[in-house]
Amino acid sequence: MNSELALQPAWDFFIRHGGDFLSSPGFILTAVMLGVYVPGIFFSIIDVFITKRLTLKQSAAVYWRAMKWYSTFYIVAMPIFLFVPLPVKLNIPANAPTVIEFCKDLLFYFLLGDFASYIWHRIEHQNKWYAKKVHYVHHFDRPPLSIWTAMVVHPVEGFSVFVFFHIYGILFPIHPLTFFVAAFSLTAVTMVTHCGYKIPVYDKIFANSPCHDFHHSSREPKNVSVVLTICDRIFGTYQKAG
Repeated sequence: MNSELALQPAWDFFIRHGGDFLSSPGFILTAVMLGVYVPGIFFSIIDVFITKRLTLKQSAAVYWRAMKWYSTFYIVAMPIFLFVPLPVKLNIPANAPTVIEFCKDLLFYFLLGDFASYIWHRIEHQNKWYAKKVHYVHHFDRPPLSIWTAMVVHPVEGFSVFVFFHIYGILFPIHPLTFFVAAFSLTAVTMVTHCGYKIPVYDKIFANSPCHDFHHSSREPKNVSVVLTICDRIFGTYQKAG
């Protein structure tokens, strides 16, 4: 199939079933929530029923501590996105992005999201007041981590890291299909970074759980990134997991 048209069937599906909702910020928020829940449920099943690393009660307790307010916000916000006219809307083109455009924007989305969130995470650790009052909420959990630990964050941090993770889509023109896929994928990666398991091949590309466990158990800011390892390697904060 011509690369100009390869993604058109997928975009036509979204247009046919999503309608005006595709122009709403709720469309991207839904991608983020799917990025939380899809890997969250998958690894929770592994934790409880396969490896038995956690009991169902323990897994549910971390989930509730992590998601009770964020899920409530999503449930409350969705009717607003669906039924209330909003001043901010995404442009909905008839044509899908080309494969080259899609891959280029997806790559830059991850690279800029990794860089911006890395710098912010370093600041979170270096500012003692912020670290104690805000970021400590996330570091309250020690290894072995549950995947839901990724969402055990202070609301201030929840908002700030959302902005930095998705800064490419916020600041630059990007096709809604690419935005949706990128928001889902990057969010899923940040979740998997906290899953507690080694994942062959995946761990060589993305910030991985064994390395991030070290971040949660060390007083030094090592393995700061939760997306890629590029910034950790460039700025000297990468620590290979033992």
